[in-house]
Amino acid sequence: MQNKRQEQLLAILAARQDFMTSRQLAGLLQVSDRTIRSDVDAINKKMTPPPIESNVRQGYRINPEARIQPEEKEAGGEDDIPQTPGGRCIYMIQKLLFEVKELNLTMLQSQIYVSGYSIDNDLKRIRKMLEPYSNLKLVRNKECISLKGDEASKRRFYRDLLVAEVQENFLNLNILAHLYSSFDLIEVKDIFVDVLEEYDYSIHESLFPMLILHAGTSIERMNCANYINMDDKKQGLEETIEYQISQTFFDRISKRLHIQVREGEVGMFALVIMGRRASNYTSDFVNFNGKWLNTKKLVMEALEQVYGLFGLDFRQDGDLIAGLKMHIHGLIDRVKNGVSLEDIFQEEIKRKYPLVFEMGIYVVEFLEKQLSVRISEVESGFIALHLGAASERMNAVRKYRAVMILPHNQSFSGMCEKKISDMFRERMEIVGTFSYFEEEAVMDLDPDLILCSFPIEHHLDMPTVDIKLFVDSETESNILQAINRLDKKSFQLEFASHIGNLIRKEYYYEELDCASPQEVIHRLCSDLERGGIVEPEFQQVVLKREEMSPTSFMNAFAIPHAFGAFARNSTIAVAQLKNPIKWGGFDVRLVMLFAINEGDQRMIKIFFDWVSNIIARPNELAELSTPCSYDAFIDRIMG
Repeated sequence: MQNKRQEQLLAILAARQDFMTSRQLAGLLQVSDRTIRSDVDAINKKMTPPPIESNVRQGYRINPEARIQPEEKEAGGEDDIPQTPGGRCIYMIQKLLFEVKELNLTMLQSQIYVSGYSIDNDLKRIRKMLEPYSNLKLVRNKECISLKGDEASKRRFYRDLLVAEVQENFLNLNILAHLYSSFDLIEVKDIFVDVLEEYDYSIHESLFPMLILHAGTSIERMNCANYINMDDKKQGLEETIEYQISQTFFDRISKRLHIQVREGEVGMFALVIMGRRASNYTSDFVNFNGKWLNTKKLVMEALEQVYGLFGLDFRQDGDLIAGLKMHIHGLIDRVKNGVSLEDIFQEEIKRKYPLVFEMGIYVVEFLEKQLSVRISEVESGFIALHLGAASERMNAVRKYRAVMILPHNQSFSGMCEKKISDMFRERMEIVGTFSYFEEEAVMDLDPDLILCSFPIEHHLDMPTVDIKLFVDSETESNILQAINRLDKKSFQLEFASHIGNLIRKEYYYEELDCASPQEVIHRLCSDLERGGIVEPEFQQVVLKREEMSPTSFMNAFAIPHAFGAFARNSTIAVAQLKNPIKWGGFDVRLVMLFAINEGDQRMIKIFFDWVSNIIARPNELAELSTPCSYDAFIDRIMG
């Protein structure tokens, strides 16, 4: 048996799935490097085979050959400990939204191994995230905190956090490819693309990643001699072009990877290619323990529950409904036969997309109640994939939703609505028009703002814009300002959700003593390389970029970076310099070197948007450049 700190050490390494130095681990657990070395030695002596692999240069990681079983982790499920300020904020928000009415801070310190000072700083960050939501308040009563506000505002807050989490980056094949250990997923993708081109068959780009992940999972399962059986012959399926595409694809996969492919796999993948049209070839009913279940009805009830709790409306997404329905058919078959899916995605999604994973867990719990049977948690990762992809599709085409309140029987009302719709059609859609204000009717449409031609008072947590029926320049300006404020709120949430995870304590340097830009870059890149964040050539790419044009801004800071060279894990290394150094034409006191993973390229735009904003605020820039502790810096940058 390990003590609690040793269990925590194992949990951190298992979540990281990469090397961590003793210094990094000591900082997280607030102990000495020597204690870390002693704990690793003790763990390896108690467990066979030894679960922790050590490397003189890189540190420690979980031995890939000695996977830790769930029962060896601490009972109670506290094995996913947030390791960054951003992660801790999301962790606390999730607890307050879905698990408890009050959170005891003293207990929280012992659960996530941070000091009371760190938690106080996290609470400041959460309050900052809540500022755009006037109806939500984080209330502290002695050693407990609670989230006060109406249910609609809580759902809106969660929905906005989710939008920030999955924004244009959820299903990145290059990132997910490494999760498949026995073959190259990108090669599989290339084979599938070639087959589609030969058949001149088009697939919507938003659905393509899910298709490849389904193919990858099928191949992974077949490598372990696990096959899908389609006992009931699908009338006419073999005559479809999708079946022919699936057959050709798997014929080539079989030859390339030397695996046996059965007819059931071909048929199932054909149905996945069809998407929502697959319902023409599949029954809505499945027999489970002598009872016929309507799987489409189960899916619709599950999505109704998701909408009720999370405020996200997927009920009209035909592709999601078809995908979940097929997944539930397979899930029921696995439950009946006592078969479990391989844990491919679960830990990755849980770590990078905790809000999406929360929805997956919720759907699994709903299905357990409906089926009166225990379902493997691994299923939640696959269900989360479907929900996350649907979220990304929704956000990709989402415009702000507006409700108009216009007087009844006014001949100018229709003209007003049309003019505003035409004027802002790229950024906003009118989802409802009323002649009077009724709070419940407006709430049902879930708008982002209200446009009203006469004064109204309400308690909804959304902006109200005064407009004139003739839509003059003042009306246009008022609407534009409201949309820009919504953009700013969205940016603040997205920035707050990500930046706290990118700036990590082990790569924060207070009063770094260097004499030149090259020396700073060498120090930061060398430490990132030792930590397994970047490859050795990363430093040269950064230096070459600096030679092209210095990355310094004003007499304050520099942002060295490497376009075209990506990191294993997105990280921003921050150095507060002991003495200003000449960087290009400026004296620089703050250096922020960002190393971005290929799957996080959107963060480059977010980071540069932040740079543009901070340059325009010299007082905040001066404060940010003043040497301070890591926690104080995070407070400043998120403020």
